[in-house]
Amino acid sequence: MKRLYYLLLFILTVVGFWALGVRFSNGMSVTNLTSYFSWGLWVVFYIFFIGLSAGSFLLSTMIYVFKMHALEKVGRLSLMSALFALIAGLSFVLIDLGHPERFWYTLVHRNMSSVLEWEIHFYLLYIVLVVGELWLVMRDDLSALAESAQGFRSKVARWLSLGYRVAKEEEGRRKQKGTSERWVKILGIIGIPLALGVHGGTGSIFAVSIGMPYWNSSIVPIIFIVSALVSGSALVTFLYAFFGQEEREKPEILNSLSSMLVLFIGIDFVLVLAEFLVGLYGAIPADTESLKAVIAGQYGIFFWVGQLGLATVLPILLIARSRKGNSARLKGLAGLSTVLGIIAVRVNLVLPAYVVPKISGLDKAYVDSRLVYHYAPSAIEILSSLGIIALAVLLFSIAWELLPIIKVSEIKQ
Repeated sequence: MKRLYYLLLFILTVVGFWALGVRFSNGMSVTNLTSYFSWGLWVVFYIFFIGLSAGSFLLSTMIYVFKMHALEKVGRLSLMSALFALIAGLSFVLIDLGHPERFWYTLVHRNMSSVLEWEIHFYLLYIVLVVGELWLVMRDDLSALAESAQGFRSKVARWLSLGYRVAKEEEGRRKQKGTSERWVKILGIIGIPLALGVHGGTGSIFAVSIGMPYWNSSIVPIIFIVSALVSGSALVTFLYAFFGQEEREKPEILNSLSSMLVLFIGIDFVLVLAEFLVGLYGAIPADTESLKAVIAGQYGIFFWVGQLGLATVLPILLIARSRKGNSARLKGLAGLSTVLGIIAVRVNLVLPAYVVPKISGLDKAYVDSRLVYHYAPSAIEILSSLGIIALAVLLFSIAWELLPIIKVSEIKQ
């Protein structure tokens, strides 16, 4: 089964890279995006994965900064999830650029009044911080693996340990541990506003779009942050429930994770409800038409089945049911259901904003395949998206096999 799993991921990655080759060779013409409908599936997955990353990282800060020792077993898992989700999210940004080879222009041609400019710098700092914190929490075990493991795993551990070695004396090991914990806490404290800036800044890119009443709200960045906490805690709950080691603390850890997940889902639901009620009551035509498209129009299935069903109601029911028999599987399914439902949340955030013409009658004034207000992703968009997701999952799976993400290695005396 493991070989079949890796083979499937490899095939999807290869097909996805073929689709990316077609996209880079032929430009954006291979998409079904139009002059009026300029953001599609790639932007949906961009904010989905950035949310997973920010939420997973914020969960790790609760563990390492606020000393939630009960969840320490999933601290590394949270950081690793944050890293690979970030890689996937930025990959979707890159392929959505009309000229991806010009990505470095923003680092040379400055515009400090731009929200997007600040967001790019947040991303760069965030990558360095996540990698640094992950190395600090794993360096003792990487050093141990370099000496005790065999073959390729030993070589990887030796390379990633960067020459660090655990002291042989008890006093030296205690100092090393204290230094690591101190720096992890410092980086975690720095990382809290940075992670909030990463996903809150992403929400701000939408919120400051005055030409899009559906997005133009001060509550949107806050919804982005809370939604990130929902998706991040759901992802870690799913991974730990199904793939974490069976140990005495596992039921307690899953109970804590699932309780946080229910709390975040509840807060997110209240915020979304407020946004919908205010938008409908305000009766701004462009806003209400987008909301109607979400509730009762072309995106209704994403709202009722995905956003309310998979991301809200089903996880709460599964977690409530799991408490009776303390079932790890049900808690893991609740996490998986939430993660899948958040994709529908992202669809309903991005796409409905484009269904309303900026000027009444504009949709009928000109007739052209690139001047329409409806959108469905092309085959190239779908295949390239599957390829990026498969690659991220493949890399995460390899890291899971090679690195001490869950089990803390015993340092030989």
